[in-house]
Amino acid sequence: MTCNPQYNDLEHLIVDMEEKDGEWMTHMTWKEQSDFELAIQLRKDGVITTPGDSFHESQQQEIDGLIARGVFKFVLFDPKQHANIRIFNSWFVNEVKGKTTIPFEKSRLVIQAYNDEGKQEILTQSPTIQRASQRVIFALAPSLQLQGILLYLRDITQAYIQATTLLNRLILAYLPKELRHLYPEGTIMVVRKPLYGIPEAGTHWWATYYKHHKEKLSMVTSTYDPCLLITTNKDAFGVVGMQTDDTLFLASEHFAILEDEELKKAKLMAKPRDKLSLASNLIFNGCSLTLESDGTIALLQKDQGKKLRLVTKGENSHQEYLKQRARGAYIASISQHQSPTADNIRNLNKRIMWQIENQSRGIKYIPLDLSNVKIFVFVDGSFANNKDFSSQIGYVIILANESSTGDEFEITGNLTHYSSTKSKRVTRSVLASEIYGMVGGVDMAISIGTTINMITRQLDLPNVPIVVCTDSYSLYECLVKLGTTKEKRLMIDIMALRQSYERRELTEVRWINGKDNLADSMTKSTPNKALEQFLNENRLKVRVEGWVERK
Repeated sequence: MTCNPQYNDLEHLIVDMEEKDGEWMTHMTWKEQSDFELAIQLRKDGVITTPGDSFHESQQQEIDGLIARGVFKFVLFDPKQHANIRIFNSWFVNEVKGKTTIPFEKSRLVIQAYNDEGKQEILTQSPTIQRASQRVIFALAPSLQLQGILLYLRDITQAYIQATTLLNRLILAYLPKELRHLYPEGTIMVVRKPLYGIPEAGTHWWATYYKHHKEKLSMVTSTYDPCLLITTNKDAFGVVGMQTDDTLFLASEHFAILEDEELKKAKLMAKPRDKLSLASNLIFNGCSLTLESDGTIALLQKDQGKKLRLVTKGENSHQEYLKQRARGAYIASISQHQSPTADNIRNLNKRIMWQIENQSRGIKYIPLDLSNVKIFVFVDGSFANNKDFSSQIGYVIILANESSTGDEFEITGNLTHYSSTKSKRVTRSVLASEIYGMVGGVDMAISIGTTINMITRQLDLPNVPIVVCTDSYSLYECLVKLGTTKEKRLMIDIMALRQSYERRELTEVRWINGKDNLADSMTKSTPNKALEQFLNENRLKVRVEGWVERK
């Protein structure tokens, strides 16, 4: 809301805003409404006994805490000083915490800056951990736990308001309606530090927490993800994944103690760290981690499957299709359509039904021998197999131990990363789609490999070799037998892959049987059973059609 010059005080603006309170209530989320009703019921039952009305004390505690931290200050509206400056609304997000243990009321002050035109001139997007980085931590955790390096979760409370940097622009806000009667008429807030709802708040907090890890814990970033950090001190080994206010980290006892001490020195408020154990699971970034008695770690989704519903035919089928696809059913490439037909909806419902019926399925991570572990990259491409005649390319990256017997090898390991995407480039041949799939897989494998090597060096372990597996004989020949192609764009990609092979960034390139290619599931609607078998057993036998001995 922008101040109109015809107003000489704040009275008319406050009246305007209050007249919209009824409309604001209609936009209250289902979760907020249910928590508000729950708080009333818990008070009637004598479970919540704090004085005053529902959320009254929690709201006052929130305001007192923010004032003590210097997040904002109260001033009287000045027509001269504040003219032509937008004044945002503010409101409390009320929630009942500890529903399954000891319920209590919690309130958070939020600035309603969702339609902020000023954010176009500032950085508002803060980094978050990549899924590949999460899986690197998961893949290493079972092995490192045998060495006393355990998996922990740290949750920072009220993260955004703990940023140490000041805002670079003037933010004004009205008081939430619950507090207006406590302050003189015409009082507004001048926000000086990051607060929830302000677009750049996440960036300020990330810079604060990132700097804390680099300077206080002597950590460096991985080769591809600024939110994956590794210690440089061998005596205090740690690997940290940052996700806004949560950090998932592998830590030796020394690093765990150091992390706790430095957090207290920096006066950052946080909950006690949680440790993954047989009696305690961890919830991180939508994932549930469970430690089994045999030392394996089970990775499951956190209740996403419960939100899935079949798409029904009717006037709203298009909207329902987009909603359910956004909730996780988009993993099937056959279901990615903006204007769905009856066949698209039927295919999507097939995927949704499978996910609903298999919510207990997940990914299992097992202990490995890190002294001789390898990275295996399975790549594949399907030429013009999509309805728009584009090609589907994909790859699967596995961190595994290998045992060889004659013309086959067996891998026992952990799924580290996977990808299935529609090629953005025009593909004019089967070889082109295979090459684009290999380029994407090799790029990611080298990124993950160099990061894992940073970790293994801290543990005095050897570097991890990269093995590329393809079922395309023509692509295999291009790389190891100096084959060629007439397409100039493909020649550049082949030369780059060949250069990595000659520099031994890629230790081996193997031509494998197509029925054993894990990446087949990333590119075809009716794939082989290799990936399913690997996910069930964490092992797979792969038949080799050709390879080159390198000395």
